[in-house]
Amino acid sequence: MGAALGRVGGAIAVGLAIVATGALLLWLPRIAHAAFQHARYAVAARRYRAIAALAFGPGRERAAILSRAGCDIAAGHHAAAERALARFDGLPLDVAERVTWLNNRAYLALAAGRDPTDALAIVEQAVALRPDVPAVQHTRAAALVALGRFDEAIVVLDAMRAGGELSPALEALRCRELANAWEHKGQHDYAADYRERARLVIR
Repeated sequence: MGAALGRVGGAIAVGLAIVATGALLLWLPRIAHAAFQHARYAVAARRYRAIAALAFGPGRERAAILSRAGCDIAAGHHAAAERALARFDGLPLDVAERVTWLNNRAYLALAAGRDPTDALAIVEQAVALRPDVPAVQHTRAAALVALGRFDEAIVVLDAMRAGGELSPALEALRCRELANAWEHKGQHDYAADYRERARLVIR
């Protein structure tokens, strides 16, 4: 009888552990994305690292690694992002993964001061797959600004909000890029206004 109860207790403990792990895997992505969307990149990176470690299946692990690479780029950890993104070169990715991978590669190229022509060519591949993703359009606009194509960039940045509200982090990036574009066009008041908007979005 005692052995039977012990087995039941063990089974319950295993079941509870599985449920707890499942709940953690549902909860962690939400709080990781929330941190990223509010530009808390170090916090988001730690949470994506935990997701990758706990992930059941390669798809979840790939998503976590790609997301963490985005955190590294935003935080200026370019070498770490480069290493993470290199892991996906040549892998068969689904559309969402490939869009994220391409967008991260393009944004990393811009952040690292590389040729913006190459960055634009990379992000245009992502745009061809998913033109509706605002983060991809932001990277495209940033490449256009870097190439001196300011009017085109402003059109892209203005259109980013057509699909609805953006996350605070992305809205701040959009405003900063608009400030850059208008500054280069000699419209200093517009530039100052967008810089202030960016400051107010992320405090």
